[in-house]
Amino acid sequence: MSTPVSEKKPLRARILALLPKDKRLRILTIAAAVLLVLTLLLHPHGTKTYLVLGMDNYGSLNETGRSDVMMLVSIDFTRTDVTAITFTRDLLVKPEGQSEKKLNAVVRASGEEALCELMESTFGVPIDGWFRVNFTTVIELVDAIGGARVDLTAEEAKYVTRQVGEYPDHPLAEGMCHLNGAQALAYARCRQLDNDMGRGERQNKLIAAMVQSTKRMTAANIASVFSAMKHAWRSSLSGGEQLALLGKAIWLRGADVRSIGVPFEGTWGYGTAKSGASGVKADLEENRRLLMEALGL
Repeated sequence: MSTPVSEKKPLRARILALLPKDKRLRILTIAAAVLLVLTLLLHPHGTKTYLVLGMDNYGSLNETGRSDVMMLVSIDFTRTDVTAITFTRDLLVKPEGQSEKKLNAVVRASGEEALCELMESTFGVPIDGWFRVNFTTVIELVDAIGGARVDLTAEEAKYVTRQVGEYPDHPLAEGMCHLNGAQALAYARCRQLDNDMGRGERQNKLIAAMVQSTKRMTAANIASVFSAMKHAWRSSLSGGEQLALLGKAIWLRGADVRSIGVPFEGTWGYGTAKSGASGVKADLEENRRLLMEALGL
């Protein structure tokens, strides 16, 4: 006569058998498991890329000047990874049907959408929207998040102090310094110490420092800053889309920021366009290839 087969235990009993016998440890284990599941469900996924334009004026964002800063911010929400790609403002490009011109002149002539289309066709990176800020925005935003810690050279510290004066609460010297809004703007605009490429590197360092500053901010702090600062930029995104992006961006607090400068080293030189405009002449096809390779596209 064969031995009877034992009935399988119910699923609930089998799960409970895997948990610690101590009641408190069991509750903590269950809570940790629930938190992990919620994190996986709520964590945003995918990649979005936005064009950030820094206009060379204070005050009203309705005034259309030259775009002093042109930066693509590519956000990989799945990996919690941010890449800041800075383009030199004197880069010579050729919009379709037009003569060569400097990249920073496109917005004034044709608007933000035209610049997005030009950058997409030239560099192959899809752009999901744009944000326009100006000098006033940078000052207010850096102050609102409590400043930004940036590693300065002795020359940079002296330059910023000459531009904005001394702030006793924000002393500057060689090494890591806590910049306020006015100091951060002067630092980001500096190109007298080297060139536009050097300025692009400073802008990327400032963006990285600002992201790091959010590490010590709560979600409520970030929402409060967004609410107080939403007058300080213009965007192609609707109010609802910006709120949705804010909800995703909270996951990026303290993320590391990778920096890329365009044009890439060894692909450019100074030259003059047929129109007579002088600027940075670059191998745009090679820069497109290198940029897409760097982004894994």
